[in-house]
Amino acid sequence: MRHKALKIAILADFPWSFFDKGATGRGGGQACTWLAQLAEEFAKGTNYEIHWISLDRSRSWGRSERREWGGQFFHKIPAGKAMVDMALHYLPSRLLLMREIKRIQPALIHCWGTERSYPVVCSLLKIPSILSMQGVISNLSRQGYLPDLWIWNKMAELEPRLVKAATVVTCESEWAIQKVREFAPDADLRQVEYGVHPSFREVKWQPDVVQPYALFVGSLARHKGVDILLEALAQLDSHSWSFKFAGDGPLQDAVLNCGLPHVEWLGVLAWKDLQFQLQHASFLVHPTLADSSPNVVKEARVIGLPVITTIHGGQAGYIRDGENGFIVNPLEPQGLAHALQKLMKDPELARKMGASRQSEDRDYFRPSNTAWGFLEIYSQFLTSGPS
Repeated sequence: MRHKALKIAILADFPWSFFDKGATGRGGGQACTWLAQLAEEFAKGTNYEIHWISLDRSRSWGRSERREWGGQFFHKIPAGKAMVDMALHYLPSRLLLMREIKRIQPALIHCWGTERSYPVVCSLLKIPSILSMQGVISNLSRQGYLPDLWIWNKMAELEPRLVKAATVVTCESEWAIQKVREFAPDADLRQVEYGVHPSFREVKWQPDVVQPYALFVGSLARHKGVDILLEALAQLDSHSWSFKFAGDGPLQDAVLNCGLPHVEWLGVLAWKDLQFQLQHASFLVHPTLADSSPNVVKEARVIGLPVITTIHGGQAGYIRDGENGFIVNPLEPQGLAHALQKLMKDPELARKMGASRQSEDRDYFRPSNTAWGFLEIYSQFLTSGPS
């Protein structure tokens, strides 16, 4: 007699536009870009019955929506504004999520992000729980990089409690694990890297030789090193290169009004447009001061771009100084300007660095590795093993 598959509830902001448009990326309204590709991997088959539960912050009432796709079940619950929810100490989220969990009766829950309310149920359940970090808010708070808003301060205050309530906590990188360990030394911490969507593997790197440019992609904020990058650009010798910024954030006006020649702002890009910009850029610059494992650096390496970055993030685990990029340490304008000049003046060096370790990076960032990493953890708590 065949046993019924054990149920797993994944609590996350799954993008429902995926069902109509596929995976489109942050600029396509899909902020947590790794969730769609994880669902695509699970659609290839697991020994579990997967239920995705999402809170719909665009409406406060109405019926829940349910869909089935790829052998998985998706549930979207009207939940109202996140700020109201937080002001009420996540009580509405607790009630809505617990009601859905009791209806589904999973054997394990998997929550995503301490920036969201999903992990609040971990302390209320007697089943195993996994919390996957999307960023380490406590570290940003300690470094003074959080916006001075009560909602962010509240998230930083709650994060240690949410982490300690979970059975297992996963992080994308050893860097993130170290940051979490600073406030939760006894937590069961595991590394599961979030892969790169397969569509990036189909992009062939063809840097523009007529109008060469370097590219920054990400939040235009201090913790991404944008202010230091602008200072570095101001130190460069006169050149015909362009520098493109893609993204938005608190330093957007500083980029728009920097008064530097050949600087262009692109806004937030959906994957199709991002892939075009990465395809034709000569290299990526990501001078972060705090990043668990930045998506765009992984995407650049899958396509084959060299990367200028720092030791302050998970990317330092796969960007090797002098091999597939440059590590600027310490991060200051003069050193960053020097690294920029090296690649701007030597296209052959950029080509060699882009090709270096690309095969290893492409293998490492397969989304199947992400899915397998989670399935292995699931199997440790459930009688059904991974597929």
